[in-house]
Amino acid sequence: MKSYLLSFVCFFILVLEVSGQVQRDRELIYRIGTGTAIDGNSGFWAVNFINELSYYATPRFSINPSLTYFASVADFDLLGGYWTPRMNGENVETFVSSLFTDVRFQYDIIKTKNDFRLGIGFGPSFQYGGDGIHGGWVLNESGSYDSVWRVERHARLGYVTQVTFDWQGKNVNRRNTFGISMSSFDGYWPYYLMVNYRLGFKL
Repeated sequence: MKSYLLSFVCFFILVLEVSGQVQRDRELIYRIGTGTAIDGNSGFWAVNFINELSYYATPRFSINPSLTYFASVADFDLLGGYWTPRMNGENVETFVSSLFTDVRFQYDIIKTKNDFRLGIGFGPSFQYGGDGIHGGWVLNESGSYDSVWRVERHARLGYVTQVTFDWQGKNVNRRNTFGISMSSFDGYWPYYLMVNYRLGFKL
């Protein structure tokens, strides 16, 4: 009986120690960042701006809700025609912009003594935005040409995958993160590819 009681006491102390360690290792980090992106559907370069809140439930596992703005800025050929007016003084390039709300569940598969981390994440993504696609010109009744545009609005659910490289800055309350994420919708992977740098602030 005494041996069972002693075993129970030892087990209880071990559970308290592990629970206390997990509690100490929990962190809350707010990240803000920007970078380049690609619209894989229409074929445009873009920029992205991200706000992210990371909650580390354990030293390696984190839950990361985020809000990202995405907007196209250039053609793949980079010849400068994206912002140049064409026929009738109009800019005829497709314009893409969206807001993405994601929840990324991430596990740091590498965590060194210097607290460098390599993480892999996955989660749902909701896109709200749209595309303005130029479809050419038609001759109107007055004998001049009118542009034809097709506007697509997106309010759809997909998923996002990401790889992050995260390291401690000189300031102990700062984190540096280089992230690569791929957002996929309607069976297209990756629909959007985003690369960004995020500066983190420990809360």
